[in-house]
Parts: sequence; structure tokens; C-alpha cells
Amino acid sequence: MKFNKLIYDVREATKEYMDDTEVSNRYIKYLLNIKRAKYLRQELNNAQRTTDSTTVQTLTVNLEEVDSSDCGLKGVCDKVMRSCKKLPDPLALHTKNGITRIASLDKMSKPFNFVTREKAIYAQDAPFPNSIYSFLHDDGYLYVISKNAALVFLECISVTGIWEDPSDLSRFDVCCSCKETTEACFTDESDYPLQPHLIDSVRKEVIAELIQMKQIPEDKVNDGEDQ
Repeated sequence: MKFNKLIYDVREATKEYMDDTEVSNRYIKYLLNIKRAKYLRQELNNAQRTTDSTTVQTLTVNLEEVDSSDCGLKGVCDKVMRSCKKLPDPLALHTKNGITRIASLDKMSKPFNFVTREKAIYAQDAPFPNSIYSFLHDDGYLYVISKNAALVFLECISVTGIWEDPSDLSRFDVCCSCKETTEACFTDESDYPLQPHLIDSVRKEVIAELIQMKQIPEDKVNDGEDQ
């Protein structure tokens, strides 16, 4: 389902309780996204559940070379590449990582090893020196390290994951290596990254919350008039 269709459905279901000026689309999006995160977290924290392809989104981001001290790896590696933008927050999960794949734009390429910063320190001593490692640092940037000399020629990568707020991907282009302007990774016309049965649950919960929000002030007014 398209994101704008989901927003429309919420407005249609609540229009007899409130007019369009009382609740903004921005607030409806906010409610939809936090409910989505809640339901996905419940599903994916179950170790038996696998990541559904409908819930993941891919962004592309440019890389720049930075000093290894920027990520606490000074003296550990010679070259460090960093994303030019901070990444959106991946969905916080107990049993797995919200980021599922990081790779170059070559669809046939092998994904990078995604590790913690602490493990990245020891990764440089791994038996495969040309392997590429990446980690998401506390500063929100993605760092890529390797002893492979070709690392500095890596200009643009793709990052796939389940994100806390899908709207955050509107800051990224579908193709960061394209010279012409490209579309954003997520817009109101994009498919909403959630399984259909969970979309229904999210929609119902948001509608109920908006209706309740409208009715509570009215109940207080009626209670005051009855006194």
C-alpha cells in the first residue's frame, strides 16, 4: 500500500469526528510510523521470525575519506571511509540488527562484513586482509574500513535495513552515484514498508487513537456542563 493511500484511509475514517485542520498529515505520519515500529519490533524480536522483504528499505550514500581518529580507530587502520550523511536509526531489536546488508552498488558484489566498532578493531588482523568491514558509530555515521587499497575508490554504497522511521529515507537519493537528479528513497508515493496484515493493525490503532483524542476534550466539556 502506498503511504499517501494509508494517510487518506486514516483521514476518511476520522472525518466525521474531526476536520482536516485539526490534525496535520505530519502528525498522522508520526503516529503511523511509531505504531509500525512497535508492531515490527514485536514480530522481529521473536527469534523464529525472519525479515520480510516488504519491511526493508535501501538507501544509497556517498563516502568520504576521514582520519581514523574520527571513529576511535587511530593506529588500527590506515584508511577509513565514512558516509557523507548520518544514517537513519535502524529499528532497535533484541535478537538481530536492523541493518541487513551493506555493499557497493555492484549488485553482484559481496556484502561488507557489518560488525560493531569494537570488533572492527580486531577485524584488521583477520586472515582475509582484503575483506571490507563496516560499522555504525555512536555519532550516527557509517564507517567502512579495510586493508584493501581499493577502499579509497569506493565512492557510493547501498545500505539495506529496517528503519525506525521510513520517512527518514526521504533525505537520501535512490542513486547517489548518478550525475542527474534522482528521486528520493522514500516519498508519500512509496510503498509503505510493512506487511499487509500489520498495515491493517497499524491503521486501526491510529484511527482509534485519533478518535479518542477528539472525544476526550468533548467528554470533559460535557462533564463540566453537568455539574
